[in-house]
Amino acid sequence: MTTASIIVSKRVTKIFDKTRRFTTTERLVLAKLLLDSLVDDEQGAEEDWHKMSLAAFEKEWDNPDDAVYDNWREVYGIPAR
Repeated sequence: MTTASIIVSKRVTKIFDKTRRFTTTERLVLAKLLLDSLVDDEQGAEEDWHKMSLAAFEKEWDNPDDAVYDNWREVYGIPAR
């Protein structure tokens, strides 16, 4: 993807013009911070989804109707490891 193929808003263009005055190191730090912000957001969303799905699974799995299976080793005569 080239920058010529991207439609950039006026707001982004204005900010980018300001960053051109940054040193190379400052621009690299800014790029890293921007990328990290995306990765952190994605990881946070993934962790939230995992927690939510785990809670739903535990609620479904750990209920009075399924309590009869809690001692399945004893029921089927399988010794603990």
